[in-house]
Amino acid sequence: MNHKVTFVFSLHNHQPVGNFDHVIEEAYRKAYNPLLEVMEGYPDIPFGLHSSGILWDWLSEKHPEYMELLKRMVRRNQVEILSGGYYEPILSVIPERDRQGQLSMMKKFVDGTFGRSPRGCWLTERIWEPHLPETLAGAGLEYVVVDDSHFKSTGFSSNEMRGYFLTEENGAYIRVFPIDRKLRYLIPFADPEETIRHLRNIFEEEGAGRKVAVLADDGEKFGLWTGTHSLCYERNWLRRFCDLLGNNNEWLEVSTFSRVIDEVSPIGIVYLPTASYGEMMEWALPLRAQERYQAVNDILESDGCVEEPSEMVRGGFWRNFLVKYEESNWMHKRMMHVSSLVENYRNEHGKDDIYTAARNDLYQAQCNCAYWHGLFGGLYLPHLRSAVFTHLIMAERAVEHAQAASDTYLDSLEADIDGDGVTELILSSPVMKAIFKRRGGTLRELDILVPPFNLTDTLTRRKELYHHKLEHLEDGSGIQTGKPMSIHNVLTSKEKDLERYLSYDFHPRSSLLDHFIGSDEGLESFARASYSELGDFLHGDYDIGETGRGKQRRFVLERKGTVSISGRPVPVTLAKHIHMSPSSPALEVKYTIEPEEDGLECIFAVESVFSLLAGDAPDRFFRFNDRELRHANLASSG
Repeated sequence: MNHKVTFVFSLHNHQPVGNFDHVIEEAYRKAYNPLLEVMEGYPDIPFGLHSSGILWDWLSEKHPEYMELLKRMVRRNQVEILSGGYYEPILSVIPERDRQGQLSMMKKFVDGTFGRSPRGCWLTERIWEPHLPETLAGAGLEYVVVDDSHFKSTGFSSNEMRGYFLTEENGAYIRVFPIDRKLRYLIPFADPEETIRHLRNIFEEEGAGRKVAVLADDGEKFGLWTGTHSLCYERNWLRRFCDLLGNNNEWLEVSTFSRVIDEVSPIGIVYLPTASYGEMMEWALPLRAQERYQAVNDILESDGCVEEPSEMVRGGFWRNFLVKYEESNWMHKRMMHVSSLVENYRNEHGKDDIYTAARNDLYQAQCNCAYWHGLFGGLYLPHLRSAVFTHLIMAERAVEHAQAASDTYLDSLEADIDGDGVTELILSSPVMKAIFKRRGGTLRELDILVPPFNLTDTLTRRKELYHHKLEHLEDGSGIQTGKPMSIHNVLTSKEKDLERYLSYDFHPRSSLLDHFIGSDEGLESFARASYSELGDFLHGDYDIGETGRGKQRRFVLERKGTVSISGRPVPVTLAKHIHMSPSSPALEVKYTIEPEEDGLECIFAVESVFSLLAGDAPDRFFRFNDRELRHANLASSG
């Protein structure tokens, strides 16, 4: 007789650093709390739960009653709490010291709050790289959960993954559970009976031994995603599902990861490539590759010979986001730079209060959500990017001020911050930081330190794969009200004529960009990036120089380039003379433009970009000394 099928049910709850309080409250009200209240009534159905530290902190402050209920459920062994990086970083792209620090921080919280040391780890976005066993085993963890697509890319079939495996790096071992993709798409979008049929099919598969099926997925699916609150709690999907799990206990049991490890031997050893879930690997591809990826998927799907085409066509690699989006790479490399500053401070001063505060800000700046873009806004959400920079500035400010020789200083440094092989000029004072790129001669980042804020945190406009779908959507269209659907299959046009806002830049958006444009070009063509650029200054490298001393100290960015006038190249030398105050938030830039011959008839335009968030907020507006504005809010133009 076959052993029972063991079903492991686990949830991951997370909200980004910098998210709005009312958004988190809605997730709590619609998903987190109702799920726990339902599951409390089924003490014989255990499940795993991971929440990011951001969310643990918020719940502890805002809803202690939720934490008390969860503690009771942990004490009666119904809930197993999983570990992870405290502020939900992608572990593979932060330094090892920060990985261990974030994992240790979560372990300390779980130990102190629930009285149980976590044995397993939720891996942010299931982003796996082969060196991670050393990190996870080094943090005292025994298992990790990834997608079955990680396994299928190495040749495994579904019926060969009914359990867990061992993997290692340099002799450091970790157990790996594959998530059943079909369960991920059935739950909770299909009728509960369909999930039970799938589990029954696993039970009836050939082969002796205990079979394990894992569903580990976002807790927001259970109430926050479109239509799922009504489905799960008003139409009682979750209660019906729990009832069916209990009613089929002659061949089906529900367990936790730790119990499975204690009771079942591993299937064997495995070595997994760099991977994430299929959708993530598709999003990480550049646009042209995404189009080819979808075309191949469509061919395989229409052919019908492959059950899950996306598993046969391998997508990209998460780190490709750092290539695809310059802004993502800039944030990442700024984070790595600040991490080094914080570590250097620790080496010199030990783990004092300044180090502890700076490290906590650094960890918050490592929250993954603002570093990439897929189905949700991510990198495109300015408040998430702003939160990353705010915490980076706070960490950097803490250690730099502690090491400063005086209260007024102006430090300069040339370093390759973004890893493109070209150095940047970094100017720092007690109140401001300015980073200039030689490439394009631009002001790449301008930070005020009190309050901590990146004034130039903006995005270049790029074409995304979903843009071409907008013209085929009806205004305000979407899925039927109350009809649940996997979030991966939802695309709606939320604004009338949204497609008319699609414009694409042919150069990175930054500040102090030097444009030479035709005299007949207007504001609209410039705004839509549909004008002709006459100069070669946007992409060329500038030389860095320095003049004067003390209060007369100036930095110079200079380039000898050309401007095309009626097809004739006119040599032009352009220089920017930069002065930053060591004691006040003032940055002065003076230009000299010297054409080597007459006939330079065109418009010279200096473009600067600023982000002050909330374009229609009444406390943010334009003011010019020489004119009255009819519309002065930041979202206006003129």
